[in-house]
Amino acid sequence: MSTFVTISTLLTAFFALVLGVFTIFRNPRSPINRTWFSLSLAVALWTIMYAVASSAPNGEQALNYLRILYVAASFIPALFFHFVLNFLYIRPYSIVFFASYLSAVIFAVLSVLSNAIIGGVRFLENFGWYENISSPGFYLFLTYFAFVAGFSVYLLFVALVKADGTRKKQIGFVLAAAVIGFAGGASNFVTDLTGIYPYGQLIVWLYPVLITYGIFTPVQIKIRQG
Repeated sequence: MSTFVTISTLLTAFFALVLGVFTIFRNPRSPINRTWFSLSLAVALWTIMYAVASSAPNGEQALNYLRILYVAASFIPALFFHFVLNFLYIRPYSIVFFASYLSAVIFAVLSVLSNAIIGGVRFLENFGWYENISSPGFYLFLTYFAFVAGFSVYLLFVALVKADGTRKKQIGFVLAAAVIGFAGGASNFVTDLTGIYPYGQLIVWLYPVLITYGIFTPVQIKIRQG
């Protein structure tokens, strides 16, 4: 893995862990804070496994790390959707909510116990170990990831259009974080498929910073107290 990608990946893990812990300690009873804390743990696990898998000494160890990575990656869209529902104070999407978590569990189990998602590993020059894409299950995983993430972004965009004042600014930060985080993460899937440099990974560390800022803007505190 290149030096820049390694640094940005470790920064993402650091900010996700630190800001996630900061958020839960500020108010552990808040559903928003609890879901962001859970999401931050999944993001931190994903980034740490990404770093260690890419630099693993052999393919067998890399495959084991990648299986753990995909457990975290399976839950990230579902947890983010859950966070968005709490953040926007909406609850009308119960079918999508339960389907997202059910899909996360299925893909996580398949990643660990089978080759349905990860068929193996391959070594890419200047990048390290990456997944060997050889199963339709990987494309089903991408479809799940893209749909849930995209629907979450759509909900944020609709709320942004309807909001005004400080609340609009708050939602804007979370929406920007979502675009940066998912676009940056998706660049790694592009590397899996094409070997192109994962440029998006270089800015993913902004994702936990912007979300935490969005949670703790003054309007959020007023809503909880009012």
